[in-house]
Amino acid sequence: MNIDRAREIIGSSNKIDVTYDGRSVWINSINPTNGKAFVKTLDGTNEHHQVSVSELVEQ
Repeated sequence: MNIDRAREIIGSSNKIDVTYDGRSVWINSINPTNGKAFVKTLDGTNEHHQVSVSELVEQ
């Protein structure tokens, strides 16, 4: 995924499925300076991760 698409997803009123490492995640925010996204897992563990936006996959 690229930064622009991640921004669109964050701003969307629709639920858009995104995965990181095969796990469903919610994008909380992005840092365009370093290309990182702050995400929360949606599998019940509620883990928070900082990951490269390029590693996010829109389903």
